Amino acid sequence: MSTSRRTGITTIVNRSLRANLPRNAMIVSAIILTTLLLTSVFTMAFSINESMQLTKMKTAGGDYHGSFKYLTPEEAEKLRDHSSIKEYGQSVLVGRATSDVFRGTTLEIDHIDENEARHSFIRFLEGGLPTEENGIATSTWVLDLLGVPHEVGAKVRLELDIDGQAVTKEFVVSGVFPADRNLSMAGMAFVSEAFVQQHLSQIDPKQTRKTGSYVNTIRLDVMFDHSFGIEKKLQKVLSDTGVDAPYGVNWAYSSVGLEEDPANVIPFLVLILIIMISGYLLIYNIFHISVVRDIKFYGLLKTIGTTPRQLKRVVSKQANHLYLAGLPIGLALGYGIGVGLMPLMSGFSSQVAEETVGSGNPLIFIGAALFAYLTVRIAASKPGRTASRISPIEAVKFSGIRGNVNRSLVRKMKRSSHGAKLSRMAFANLFRSKKKLLLMLASLSLSIILFSVIYTVISSFSVNKYLNSFITGDFVIKEDVSGRGGVPAPDDAALTEEFSRKLKQIAGVTSMDKVYYRMASLPLNEKIRRIIEPLSTTESPDESSIAWIKAKKSVDLQFHGLDPGWYEVIDPKEIVAGTFNRDKFDTGDYVLVTEALLGSDQYARYYQPGDSIQFDGMNKSYKVMAVLDSDAMSAAGTQFYTVGGFKVFWPADEFVKSVKDPILLSVTLHVDPTNLGEVESAVKSFTASHPSLVVKSREDYKEEMQGFIRIFQTIGYSLSLVIGLIGLLNYINTVMTGMWSRRGEFAILESIGMTRRQLRAMLVLEGLYSVFLTSLIAGTAGMGLTYLVAKGIADGMAFTDFRMSPLPFASLITLLVLMAFIVTLVSYRRMSRATIVARLREAE
Repeated sequence: MSTSRRTGITTIVNRSLRANLPRNAMIVSAIILTTLLLTSVFTMAFSINESMQLTKMKTAGGDYHGSFKYLTPEEAEKLRDHSSIKEYGQSVLVGRATSDVFRGTTLEIDHIDENEARHSFIRFLEGGLPTEENGIATSTWVLDLLGVPHEVGAKVRLELDIDGQAVTKEFVVSGVFPADRNLSMAGMAFVSEAFVQQHLSQIDPKQTRKTGSYVNTIRLDVMFDHSFGIEKKLQKVLSDTGVDAPYGVNWAYSSVGLEEDPANVIPFLVLILIIMISGYLLIYNIFHISVVRDIKFYGLLKTIGTTPRQLKRVVSKQANHLYLAGLPIGLALGYGIGVGLMPLMSGFSSQVAEETVGSGNPLIFIGAALFAYLTVRIAASKPGRTASRISPIEAVKFSGIRGNVNRSLVRKMKRSSHGAKLSRMAFANLFRSKKKLLLMLASLSLSIILFSVIYTVISSFSVNKYLNSFITGDFVIKEDVSGRGGVPAPDDAALTEEFSRKLKQIAGVTSMDKVYYRMASLPLNEKIRRIIEPLSTTESPDESSIAWIKAKKSVDLQFHGLDPGWYEVIDPKEIVAGTFNRDKFDTGDYVLVTEALLGSDQYARYYQPGDSIQFDGMNKSYKVMAVLDSDAMSAAGTQFYTVGGFKVFWPADEFVKSVKDPILLSVTLHVDPTNLGEVESAVKSFTASHPSLVVKSREDYKEEMQGFIRIFQTIGYSLSLVIGLIGLLNYINTVMTGMWSRRGEFAILESIGMTRRQLRAMLVLEGLYSVFLTSLIAGTAGMGLTYLVAKGIADGMAFTDFRMSPLPFASLITLLVLMAFIVTLVSYRRMSRATIVARLREAE
């Protein structure tokens, strides 16, 4: 194409844009809304991904790619000099704290360098790493356990185990850093190089590797140029240097983020699809109406030699100009909203860090811009083809209205003895441009269906069901088994029978429910072997769970003893075989067992209802009453699972008689409602000196659930609002442009006797008919779709009781009726400002 022709097309495009400012504003608004939503979704997806990665890195202890473990100083020096290692940090294992306050948890003592501290997310509130022989740096929660203030210079007395040797020393705090006790695998304290030289110089790291204490060995954490193929890079470093040492890949890099499970990505893909459809419906409708309105102009361009391809370019270049105008605003607003919603998103998943990351990944903007551009181009392509295909003669006659109006309806209107009825005229007018009508109905119906789905899911959340799944009374006091200390040994448990008696004696406590616990193992008998053997043939090489069970020759057991209050938590939906009868269960002759978890979505049922089981060390066999889902009764247990293992539940009275050395895992208190405040204060006072105990109230769990609902409401209703706004803009645009294109027709009707009141009534009826058709679609197919989608989401979520409600449908239809009146009357008033003669002349 010659330069002069390109310049001519550009001139036409620019002048067309200047001549259609209201249309441009509508399209730019649609593009901004579409881009805003897409950018918000991409921002949240990438931010959640990076927040999950950060959480896993913090749990893993750092962001290094990998580690070489249990090294001597000579080996560490060889490895760190390798050319592929871009950065490294060193940690020397010194020992562990054995002071009484650390029973039930772990405090590891190390010596680290500055690089190791930085990459381990250690950010000092005061001071830094120690340099003096008696200096120590540790976290705020460790100091809280010791009763030491968070300040440099404070004195700390610790009992240490250094390679089996007991050392008691008074340290001076050199640095204090914050740490999340629930997130970190263990408590950490750091000593100086001078301390290592004085206390570890005589300890041979080669010898401690043999004994398994690993004191005075070095862990070398390394960073490569990127995180792809970490294991192969670690192996190459070992091969090149000739060092024989264990290595580890930081598991935070091995499987992180949304891509870990494809199901995590599906909600975002569905959102993107909904947004693109909504944006398409609006942008396409505006362009289609604009082309129809300007079709005579395009016909005239054809008469002077403009080719169909050039006409397509006129429409597409207008779309590109408007896209570029709306894109920066949509990207900026969308990114701001996405980052702003991220703190709320942390409530959806424990994998999302409380310290959420507002991702600045360029792919956010590239992806949002690309999808928005696709939406605009697809929406503008068909109107462009319409403009390019019409001939000059057709263009002069073209009005955008099909001629195939219902003939019988026309004949009936003609034969009426009382003249044409407004209701019939309005109904006939509605179908004159079926494409515009269908686009408008689709956009409005989509908005109603989306809002109905979100409202139905939110209204299905059951706070009571959530509470009953976690707590049977008013307060629960339990051993914290989530940390590295795990389930305490009977002698180390803070929650004892004596402690529980003190809790029961608190004024206002009416009753108590206990859960007892014990870990055990079951030898791999022929029955279990027969069940897992067929599964091993289908097991992939990288999933060795069954092979591991067979090599170990046993499966792990988790024994639980339940007081009667916990019987109410047994959900019938979690019973996969048999039935639960509390009277029979209370006899002590029956047990409940769970399925065994073998891998991702792979379960085994070792026992069936009616089978008899006798465990090692017990003089009595028990009948299986029912088999439960693998994660049933999780609130009563430890919330951790072992590969191939299963849980067994007894009545508490039978459990303490039959199981040797059980521990008291949790105690639930039922309290007189008038004494809740006093009991809470007393319980917290009792447990303050026991850091391994966790206290939670019914109100705590209730607030967690209410917070989750608020998050869902904020995000869900915000999305519904913007999608609804797109639908409303589509409706307003259709009505206003429809009236503008029919202004000559209305002038003719008024000139032959139709009053303005009649014309206004006919137009209002057209709007009401549109609402009626929308309600017909949304109330039939829409309600069915709402039921299927909302029920599918609700059934897939815990703590919901599905409840279908007509309220969102009724409220939105009422709003649409109101909008039909307002939009129609405002549009008619603007159109009717000109006189009949002026409008007739304009139509000519």
